[in-house]
Amino acid sequence: MLTWMQHHKKYLVVTIWISVIAFVGAGFVGWGSYDFNTDRANAVAKVGDEKISYDEFNLKYSQLFGYYSQLNNGDYTQEQALKDGLDTQAIDELIREKLLLSYAKSLGLSVSEEEIAYDLAHQKIFQNDSGIFDKNIYYNILSRNNYTAKNYEQIIHDELLLKKINAIFNLPLKENEIEMFAASFLMQDKLKIQVVYIDDKNIPIDEKELYQTWEKNKNLYKTEPSYELATYFLEPKKMQINEKELIQFYEENKNNYKDFNGKILSLEESKDKVTKDFELSNLKVQANESYVALKKGELKFDKNITISDADIYYPLESIQKSKEKDFIKPFRFKDGYMIAQIVKINPIQTKTFEQAKKEVETIYLKEKTRKMLEEEAKKALTNFKGIDIGIYSRDSNKNTKVDDRIMNNAEFSEFLMQVFDSNKQKSYVLFDNKAIVYEISEQKLQNKEKDKIYQFIIEQSARQTKQTILKEELLKKLIELYPIKRYYKGNAS
Repeated sequence: MLTWMQHHKKYLVVTIWISVIAFVGAGFVGWGSYDFNTDRANAVAKVGDEKISYDEFNLKYSQLFGYYSQLNNGDYTQEQALKDGLDTQAIDELIREKLLLSYAKSLGLSVSEEEIAYDLAHQKIFQNDSGIFDKNIYYNILSRNNYTAKNYEQIIHDELLLKKINAIFNLPLKENEIEMFAASFLMQDKLKIQVVYIDDKNIPIDEKELYQTWEKNKNLYKTEPSYELATYFLEPKKMQINEKELIQFYEENKNNYKDFNGKILSLEESKDKVTKDFELSNLKVQANESYVALKKGELKFDKNITISDADIYYPLESIQKSKEKDFIKPFRFKDGYMIAQIVKINPIQTKTFEQAKKEVETIYLKEKTRKMLEEEAKKALTNFKGIDIGIYSRDSNKNTKVDDRIMNNAEFSEFLMQVFDSNKQKSYVLFDNKAIVYEISEQKLQNKEKDKIYQFIIEQSARQTKQTILKEELLKKLIELYPIKRYYKGNAS
């Protein structure tokens, strides 16, 4: 690929769009128990002739985890991801992508080396200060993120091919489709509401039902895999720095020393960091020698530790692929290098009822609360005694008729969304500890002038909905054409 780029530089001039691939600096997380036969050695699933590799699965999982973490202001844990079935969601998304890729290839669509190179050349992350693709930066970044050029360029290939197949769903909108969405978006409802509360602290826990809840969901409650390691740590010692060697090291690695604007710092500006990295580069030589000595039994490990998949400062991907007694090559750890040997692997296991009891209680109370809320909400619907809170459209803000003790702003937005997405005149919306029972007493369209204000949003919404429906219908047909084999068991299996 790089050879092609070097011979066709004149074509790599104008940027049309940039492919976005997220590098996950925190490392990947291994999930579930695997069961592979010969064909499964390098895949978690297979769609037709398209395999889904470990790398694709880990990347997709990490992207989804990052997305939900941002939505929750960083307060999103691996435990919550497990309960949400994020691993299954990652597999499902990849299967949909592979179905579309298989279909694209059957239509004769393809991606040329020129297209991959063009996209690659315009990814700013790989460009030097002059805005030109730099192969040294490219290989350096890929290496730091455990990618080979071949794997990364395959990701770009698939992404470009998906863009091509997705283009077929971009059909023009008909006038009546826009009018239908406009009417839905601009509708106003006059609402009456009644609030039903349930406090889960007052819900008694039936031990028999609690056990049944665990029995029904026990595959959701897993211990984390853990690894018992024998470790040997090396930290840099104060040494006399040869200024000439330091300058040479800086010149070879200066692209690693930039300010927030991407400008390369001078040696003086980055001297502390350069010196530290220089010492570590020398330490790596010593670490490699120690690694050989440990394998030969000439050195002894100095500490035993136990880590889990949440310990992101260790080379989890290498550890997860290794067996007991395997050695892990020197890796950066804190301010030095560490070498490890796997003493024992403790696999994922289903928690006993006692081990999982606290987690089960949470789900039990949530299910009980929801069931009781629904029962009370249905009773309230039969004998509705709501208060008038005024007229609202889909994008309305909460007014003074709706006290914060009834609904906060976020809850009110969720409430309105469900009201306008429903086709029922009387219904209810459930929250964690309350149900908002409502009745639409009157409906009318807003001033048509508002049509112009929201024209772009309405058209975008109509277009996206149409594309989604078309894609889902196509995927239903593709599932019949391309056999799907799932090798990954998942945590909910």
